[in-house]
Amino acid sequence: MIDAKRKAFIFLTIAFILAVAAAGFIINQIQKAQDSLGETVKVAAADKDIQSYTSLETSDITWVEMPKNAQVESFIQQSDDIDDSIAVVNLKEGDLVTKNVVRKKIDIPANHRIVWLNPSEIVIVDQSVAEGDLVDIISVTENKEKGVVTQRLLQNIKVVQMESKSEGPSAIKVSLPVNEAERLIHAQNSAKQIRVLRVNQVIKDNSSTQQTPEQTTPEPEQKEAKPPEEQKETNEAAKDKTEDKKSEDKKDEQ
Repeated sequence: MIDAKRKAFIFLTIAFILAVAAAGFIINQIQKAQDSLGETVKVAAADKDIQSYTSLETSDITWVEMPKNAQVESFIQQSDDIDDSIAVVNLKEGDLVTKNVVRKKIDIPANHRIVWLNPSEIVIVDQSVAEGDLVDIISVTENKEKGVVTQRLLQNIKVVQMESKSEGPSAIKVSLPVNEAERLIHAQNSAKQIRVLRVNQVIKDNSSTQQTPEQTTPEPEQKEAKPPEEQKETNEAAKDKTEDKKSEDKKDEQ
């Protein structure tokens, strides 16, 4: 009898503890839900009808508050995200603006096209590049006649945009004339490998100061001094010659 009462008491105690723990957990979750529903964030919405592929201006956007939840991350929450951007779909007044319907504008010539270079086993970027860098594109092809052929397909190509990915290196977007865009797209589908090499854009001052060679005035050549004995003989010979000439002049006068 006593053992039965003891077992019942232990069972009731454990049940009470579990009930308190479950109640605390439920209350905590309710509190979190109320907090999340009570917190709001401002997101962008169309203030008027916006046609696709038109530039977004500040006057086209209004900011509305909505409860903060997991889905709010896909909406535009900062004005910087719509600067220099266009809408790629038609938006009606009041539509919320999400990140996938907005794209940055790219200023390229009318005859240029954007080509996407996605790093992969075929497309290899040898050095990290950034928007505004210049790159050379090398293609490696193989045919039966020439075997493996490596050539510079394009050079000094401007990177106009970088597209970050969740995994791996960012994709590169380059601006090319239509005919060169066709060549690059063909190479992406036929080449064994494509290498993207960043161009060194650091301008170095190669003009080295040329040193003017020193101009020296040639010193007058000094005659080699004769030894004293030879100099004495020379003087005596000159003296004798002078005396002989004088003697001849006297004879002529007589």
